[in-house]
Amino acid sequence: MKFKYVVLTAMMLPMMVLAQEGVGFTADRPGASTGPDVLPLHRVQWETGVGFSRTFDSEAFTLNNTLLRYGLTNFAELRLGFDILNLRQRHTEDSKYGVSALTIGSKIKMLEGAGLMPSVSALIEMACPHIGSRDFVPDHLAPSLYLLVNHDVADWLGIGYSAGAEWGGSDPAPAAFWALTLSFAPVDKLGLFVESYNRYYQTKDPLLNSKGDYSVDFGVTYMVHPKVQLDVAADLNLQQPDKYYAVSAGVAWQIN
Repeated sequence: MKFKYVVLTAMMLPMMVLAQEGVGFTADRPGASTGPDVLPLHRVQWETGVGFSRTFDSEAFTLNNTLLRYGLTNFAELRLGFDILNLRQRHTEDSKYGVSALTIGSKIKMLEGAGLMPSVSALIEMACPHIGSRDFVPDHLAPSLYLLVNHDVADWLGIGYSAGAEWGGSDPAPAAFWALTLSFAPVDKLGLFVESYNRYYQTKDPLLNSKGDYSVDFGVTYMVHPKVQLDVAADLNLQQPDKYYAVSAGVAWQIN
């Protein structure tokens, strides 16, 4: 019940600030966290990619990672996402193929950055247990809620922070999520980022032997067109970097 009140409050906050026009282009890939920018009104953007990740006992091939974004108002966007996955157990060679749970959500601009004032948004998402392949969907509805903050320190440097709670769909206790991102634009069209992102669970992970999961990712983006961005990225677990890592590549295309 408390979560419903939190969501309602987050949805009402934009009414307290002056609505602003969205930026011309913004991509939410690559990286584990999300920036606060929302799409302009009625704009449609498709963000997609492929990836490979290895954990202690499995390997996952992301054959398609898709996020569809739509500018619903001047301060909010609608989001739909899903993955097509191939999961393989490293020791038994068992393999599973399917579609992840459909994720539905919205990013809501709460404060437009200017000068020393940061940009602030709320991101609310829900993974649906009945839309997707049986092996890749949660047992119950799996909501997540994040607060997204970004400071444009200079034309070539940005600092982002995000924090939130993630429900997995099987455990009623959420995991806490927080991240710190540094983004650089050394030359026109080229972007670099490095990010520390972390999760804290109520119970200890038997593989990591820890309640915390601490990771870092980094990558490069390049604008091949004012509405098309390419990206490559890599991801390392700081506790077991030789046993958990990931790589990805993709594209973000603002269609209209």
